[in-house]
Amino acid sequence: MRFVLAAVRIVVLAVTVWALLSRTSCFYLYGSCIAINVLSYFTIQSHIIMVVALALSVVCGIAGRTEPQWLTVLRLLATTYVVVSGAVFALLIVDDTLSPFLLQAPMSSKLLHFVLPIYAVGDFIFGTRSRLPWSAIWVSLAFPILWAAYTLVRGRTANWYPYFFLDPDAAGGYGMISIYALVLAIAIVALASLLVASTRTRSRLR
Repeated sequence: MRFVLAAVRIVVLAVTVWALLSRTSCFYLYGSCIAINVLSYFTIQSHIIMVVALALSVVCGIAGRTEPQWLTVLRLLATTYVVVSGAVFALLIVDDTLSPFLLQAPMSSKLLHFVLPIYAVGDFIFGTRSRLPWSAIWVSLAFPILWAAYTLVRGRTANWYPYFFLDPDAAGGYGMISIYALVLAIAIVALASLLVASTRTRSRLR
């Protein structure tokens, strides 16, 4: 069974890497965008974390080793982040002015924002054997806080923000940014809580 799971993860890993390379090809292949801007998107960074987590999980699976708790936590973080980034993207395209983008979006974008987040949830729920502590939930906030701080500081110097809700001018000031940040933090904690709960529930059932 572990070889089947490892094989599936290898396929998903390859798809994720392809999608990331495709979405970032504008700077290393075409030179039509700024590398640091593209790499600053939360979607890109969250899927890089997912690639690392999947790769390490594949190694553990093939070697027949029990997944260490820190790796399960890393998979928790990756799953939480890719799902939240996909949900934010989905909310943005609900806007009538942005919804046509969904039809025009390249396959790589659809994979990163919709398909891979769904897979990540299924992989975490059905591919996790260890029982995570509730404290793992709060770990999920560390990276987003650092990312938000980096984005705000760099945004002021580069005059560029990856998302409008982090741009003081577009969002309506830092007060509105704080509200957006609070909503996203609640979403991250809520999702991480559900995922941690799934590990504890499954462990009681076994």
